[in-house]
Amino acid sequence: MNTKLTLAVLIVTLLSFSLQWWQPDFIYVKNSVNHGEWWRVITGQFVHTNWPHFALNIGSLILFALLFYNTIRVTTFTISLFLLVLSIGLCIHLFEPRIHWYAGLSGAIYGLYIIGAHTAYRAGDRLVGSAVSILVIGKAVYDHWAGPLQNNAELIGARVVTESHLYGIATAIVMIGLASLYRLTSKPTSH
Repeated sequence: MNTKLTLAVLIVTLLSFSLQWWQPDFIYVKNSVNHGEWWRVITGQFVHTNWPHFALNIGSLILFALLFYNTIRVTTFTISLFLLVLSIGLCIHLFEPRIHWYAGLSGAIYGLYIIGAHTAYRAGDRLVGSAVSILVIGKAVYDHWAGPLQNNAELIGARVVTESHLYGIATAIVMIGLASLYRLTSKPTSH
């Protein structure tokens, strides 16, 4: 097991658990952000609508760690999580005028799964890399156009914000593209 990745997931879990007790102060609320409470763009993704929502997101994060423990480095996980959370929060704030409040880490988790799938694919596990990519993108697209399972909305006590899932996937794809471009351009040339 990747001890550093396990520790990072544990830290995210404890952070999310701790913030949940003060959820009203940290949830993303568009009007509050517009009035200077900018931290909600980030913290809103670490709080959840209720404890079942928390359990779903943390369970997905643990599954991510179990699937990709041997292919993803803790620095990749940490930097990716931060950039995903920041990007999703900004995208919701800037491009989704109808979303007045938001909670949950699922958008970032969708992005992490795409990044994890890419690391698995690059490490030679093409089956896991391809299957996870197809499943995650397929589910996000299906949920966005056909609507998520009604049971999920009932369980979390709110509408599932499928836009965050798409922003997470799009951000991950951009990050993978930029990292690939960097690797290509930073290779030493032979004379």
